[in-house]
Amino acid sequence: MNADTFGCNEPVTDRVWSIGEAAELLGVATSTLRWWERRGLVDPVRHGSGQRRYTWPELRRLAMIQMWQETGLMSLDDIAVLLAGQTANGDWRQTVRHRLAAFTEQIAKLTAAKSYLDHTLECPRDHPAVDCPWLREQVDERLTGRLAGEAGR
Repeated sequence: MNADTFGCNEPVTDRVWSIGEAAELLGVATSTLRWWERRGLVDPVRHGSGQRRYTWPELRRLAMIQMWQETGLMSLDDIAVLLAGQTANGDWRQTVRHRLAAFTEQIAKLTAAKSYLDHTLECPRDHPAVDCPWLREQVDERLTGRLAGEAGR
């Protein structure tokens, strides 16, 4: 471990970042950081003049919120649950399980969409939406399934 780090590569520093510096570092608007604070996701240190100051752990928390929003497509409510950890109201793991189930469903839909688009590009027909037997079969199966579902009600 080098001399300027401690633990999980956390810089040993007493440096603090202003809201503008933190926003610039993360590539977000200062209003975003204020919103996250109002939502209770972060609690920056207040300087004597009331200005927000962010320490390294708070910057890490901000970056985690941003990462979860961008890559996990998570709502701020879901992120709040993860940041709170185990609570009397619930377990953060359940939130993660729900997101994973939603991703699995979304991946299946995207895989099907990719299959349709790949086939459409490869179809030798000039007007695949009208003339492609494979696409026609896919649509007919979809409609048949829905009609069967209606009949079962």
